[in-house]
Amino acid sequence: MVLYNSKRKKTLFIASIVMIVSTTMPFIIYPFGKNKVTVEVFKWHLLKTIHCNVYYPYGMEQLAAKTAAIAEKAYVHIANALQHELNDPVPIIVFPSHIDFQENNILLQIIGEGTGGFTEAFKNRVVVPFNGSYDEFTHVLVHELVHAFQYNILLRDSSGKMQSLMSMGAVPLWFTEGMSEYLSIGFDETADMTMRDFFLNDQYVSLMDFTTYRVGNMYYYYKVGQAFFYYFEQTYGKGRIGEFLRDIRDLDNFEEALKVHTKKNLEEIDKEFRHFYKKRFYPVIAGRNFDEEEGLKITNHQKTRSIFNTCPAISPDGKKIAYIDNRDIYSSISIITIGEKEAEQKAKVILKGNETSEFEGMHLLDNYLSWTPDGKGIVFVSQSKNRDVIFIISADNGKILKEIVLPFRSIKDPSLSPDGEYICFIGQTNTQSDVYIYSLKDKSLKQVTHDVYSKRYPKLAAGNTVIFYSSNYPTGDYSSQQYAIIKHTLTTNAREVLVPPQSKNLQVDIAKDGNSIVYISNREGIYNVYQYDISKSTETKITNASTGIFYPRIFPDAKKIAFVSYQNGGYDIFIKEDIKPVTIAPPFNTQHMPVILPQNYFPLSQAMWDNYTTTVSPDWVFFGLGGTVGYGFAGFAQMSFSDYLGDNRIVVTTDYLRYGSSANYLNWDVQYLYLRYRWDYSLGFFRQKNPFGIFTLASINDLIHNAYWSTLSMDHYGVYAIASYPFTKFSRFSTRVSSSRYERDYSYLDQRPDVFANLNSVSVSYNYDNVLWGFLAPLRGTRGQIMFTQVVNVTGQDYSFSSIDVDVRHYFFLDKQYVLAFRGIGGKIIGEKKEYFKYYIGGFNTLRGHPFIEYGGTNVFLFNAEFRFTFIESIRMGWPLFLKIGNIGGVLFVDAGSAWDNTYTFMNKETGEFQDFKMDMGFGFRLTLYPIVILKLDYAWPYYYSGFGHKEIVFSLGYEF
Repeated sequence: MVLYNSKRKKTLFIASIVMIVSTTMPFIIYPFGKNKVTVEVFKWHLLKTIHCNVYYPYGMEQLAAKTAAIAEKAYVHIANALQHELNDPVPIIVFPSHIDFQENNILLQIIGEGTGGFTEAFKNRVVVPFNGSYDEFTHVLVHELVHAFQYNILLRDSSGKMQSLMSMGAVPLWFTEGMSEYLSIGFDETADMTMRDFFLNDQYVSLMDFTTYRVGNMYYYYKVGQAFFYYFEQTYGKGRIGEFLRDIRDLDNFEEALKVHTKKNLEEIDKEFRHFYKKRFYPVIAGRNFDEEEGLKITNHQKTRSIFNTCPAISPDGKKIAYIDNRDIYSSISIITIGEKEAEQKAKVILKGNETSEFEGMHLLDNYLSWTPDGKGIVFVSQSKNRDVIFIISADNGKILKEIVLPFRSIKDPSLSPDGEYICFIGQTNTQSDVYIYSLKDKSLKQVTHDVYSKRYPKLAAGNTVIFYSSNYPTGDYSSQQYAIIKHTLTTNAREVLVPPQSKNLQVDIAKDGNSIVYISNREGIYNVYQYDISKSTETKITNASTGIFYPRIFPDAKKIAFVSYQNGGYDIFIKEDIKPVTIAPPFNTQHMPVILPQNYFPLSQAMWDNYTTTVSPDWVFFGLGGTVGYGFAGFAQMSFSDYLGDNRIVVTTDYLRYGSSANYLNWDVQYLYLRYRWDYSLGFFRQKNPFGIFTLASINDLIHNAYWSTLSMDHYGVYAIASYPFTKFSRFSTRVSSSRYERDYSYLDQRPDVFANLNSVSVSYNYDNVLWGFLAPLRGTRGQIMFTQVVNVTGQDYSFSSIDVDVRHYFFLDKQYVLAFRGIGGKIIGEKKEYFKYYIGGFNTLRGHPFIEYGGTNVFLFNAEFRFTFIESIRMGWPLFLKIGNIGGVLFVDAGSAWDNTYTFMNKETGEFQDFKMDMGFGFRLTLYPIVILKLDYAWPYYYSGFGHKEIVFSLGYEF
């Protein structure tokens, strides 16, 4: 990887605590959401060292041993840096690829390909994937181990445990992530590049803004924090980071701890921090170019808000460039015509990724595009149905021309040979990655290299007898960050080092005549492009940018190059018209400080190999209490237990509600989940004594709108079992079987009949969801469910009926601030007891211009259409609050629907108004309190065909449909 990517009124007294429960309810019962597809089931084993317990899949002992060796070295390094020892061995769970890592059950959330690893705070588990490069693997593993130390200091050190439990928010994200970056890779070219761009392109954001989470780009928190610790140690001395962290814990205040160590407040430190980097960077610009001075910019990420425009590939005729961007949030492949007026606005998107199972992940940072010799096809790699697949697609319409499935854990950097007969790439096995060549003609596969060293960006020269690539093998250290340019002759298997590994030399491209290559190097601390004349064995620097240049590609005429440049917080494509040596700029004293891990003092020969045994232990407990004078009292708790791999889970949820002098209700739900295989299973039992159910956002809205005013009493208890099978990341089949007792007594003012019944039901459903989410609201995609339920009479005295329900939603992403959202719902109940379980519509979540649950029937349909917009992206408050309220917007909506029993009458001919058909329209305001909830205030007018009715004002909490 070379590019770098860029948390009350009386009736609302429990709102803030309820949000936690609503986001932690067992995922398996939720009708929407993407899936984790377990394709390969591992047999887990354990390698125990003095400081670490490495969990690994059986058969991958070599990977486990290397992980343990790196972790033991890292432990000594971090313990010395923080002056702290851990209480217990760190659990390290290593997956053999990133795709396998995405399928883990330790976190139930969907993990994207941009997540390199994570450390779970409750059990201090470090979870990392091996991606084929021990260089990158070492970085991620050490980074996550630093988090393990941080959690241990903040949460488990007895001197401040309880205080820390109540004050984790006192530690800024940029501080913890920056510390992890700094202690894992030191001060490197990525942090240097980010800070250089800040100051040379006037992009600097203050530490106060980062501390109060006013900055949207999460990547900055890592890199600015990393740069802070370099400044901190250079200014105030080494060996103080651990004490700084402990002081934050003990003082319960970040700024107070900052004053202890610097005698300055945050604003004063920010000023000093800025001055430190201004002195470092302002001299750099002398003799160097801004990006627009290096070439013609043909993309503009600031206009398209794309951030990434990468992996350019020049068409054989030199007239077009294919590239990967994320202008529509998801990664896409686009083609731009060079020289066309407003070319970027006319760029043709030929393929949209991340929306279908064929293109689940576009490998934005691990891809390499190539054109076929006839200019009709484009080659790239994508995650497809839980594995990496090489595709050749039509350059005209994105249609799949060829799909190449190969037996590798991951595939990176595919490149088509000049004659279009071979594809070279980096293929990863369980324990290493190597260069491979695939023949399109006879479908044969050839392995070029056979070692544990890292390799990247292979390119076949004309004639297919020589291949160029980058590798750290000449260093003799498989985790080295220094890469050489290698010329590998296939006929003799001879390897020649063209450019020595005194820096990172990467991303080779070959001139059409084969006489020269271009590549990037950070030997001067800034990535620039160099040209190497193969016949003369001479090297020339041909760009002199001040921030950083990547992905150089030579045009067919060899007279110009395209490249990607980082500036203004994003990546854009440029064209440099003439290739010639640049004037050597004054040397830049980078002072980059790589981390050199100490030798491991624990001999791995003494490590113990063992089988993994399933042991369930507590994960976390959430609880909350609330109440008001004269109204009532409420409390809830949720507890989770699991084994170390998350395959076995027990979730216990309970709440208590008391209102008035005699109403006391306790609800509870106990659920066991088994997630080891592709089929997910769940077994549970429950009891519900109050009609609001276990507290969620929906039940809070029911409370606000007094939805159950006519319910005198209820009791619902029973057992259930659920099984779910994911076909892909986006679709699944589910079935649920339950048996319960259902009793409900209504007031005489309510027309609904009382229910005293045994319910034995079986339901099956198909679910689809490829939606991309914004701030608590969907932005783009489709989600839907169709479900059939049969309630059967088992004893002869039970209720019996059938129902079918459909819910389909679609979202059009018009721009960064505008979304069109549509929802259609339909349902029908048939059977002897159907009148006891009718559908009801009306109110805040269905027909906003009509009274709450006003209309009922055994048949229902509902349609909602919304135009959602943002007119204030955020409000930032200064001292003393430093708060950010995000996404203040509005909505224009139309609702329509009906609920009826037998005969449907659309229009009343006598009155000239709608009868069963109901409709309303209106507008509303939205205030996003991220990541908690959206406050919604709607003004709706019912429409009767003959005219509009009286306005309804509806307040609610929750997420958008």
